[in-house]
Amino acid sequence: MQNSKAYDCLIKQLNANGSEKMDGYYPEVMEEIYDWEREEVEDIIWDAFFNKNEIELAQFFPKLKKYDGIKALKESPYLLQIPSEASVEIGKILYEATGDEGYLDIIKKNIDASPETISFVSILSYCKPCQRLYNILVDIYINNSNKVNRSTAVMGILYNKGIIKDRSSIKESNDVISLRKKFKSEDSIERQKIIEKFENGELNNGYI
Repeated sequence: MQNSKAYDCLIKQLNANGSEKMDGYYPEVMEEIYDWEREEVEDIIWDAFFNKNEIELAQFFPKLKKYDGIKALKESPYLLQIPSEASVEIGKILYEATGDEGYLDIIKKNIDASPETISFVSILSYCKPCQRLYNILVDIYINNSNKVNRSTAVMGILYNKGIIKDRSSIKESNDVISLRKKFKSEDSIERQKIIEKFENGELNNGYI
């Protein structure tokens, strides 16, 4: 019996090397595998995560049925390896799967421990909006020394406020270029004032 395309994509990525590995795992694997493949796929994912350090497979853990993926991620030593991208990724997955905002604080600890790391802030900016996330992003915008991280935090702020509906949309990002420019400042005190103006609606006319 022929396997599903989703199954083939999973196996191909597991065996990938070099630049091919950068493509990442197809995110709809669990939705598109055949029912008769599920148990084998779950075994493959579980084994590769724990025995082959395939951290990216953590994204599928909330969808596992044979295993308690959420419990496994909560107990994963990777979560407490700060700073590390594994900790940030697993923190994001657990936050979005459980709604526990405490996992946002774990991501923030990673950023505080490595404030120049761009990927940490980028991952955070894609998280499901909430007030605590907004507050963390504002803190990064005001206090982070890295210009790229501050700019990324602004994207997350606009996403949290609903000005950007799709964080992954290049079109939406381009549509708010003029608004994003209003956030640019090399002075932290000035950035604090900019946030106050933004929250008072003085910057975002035409966007809400």
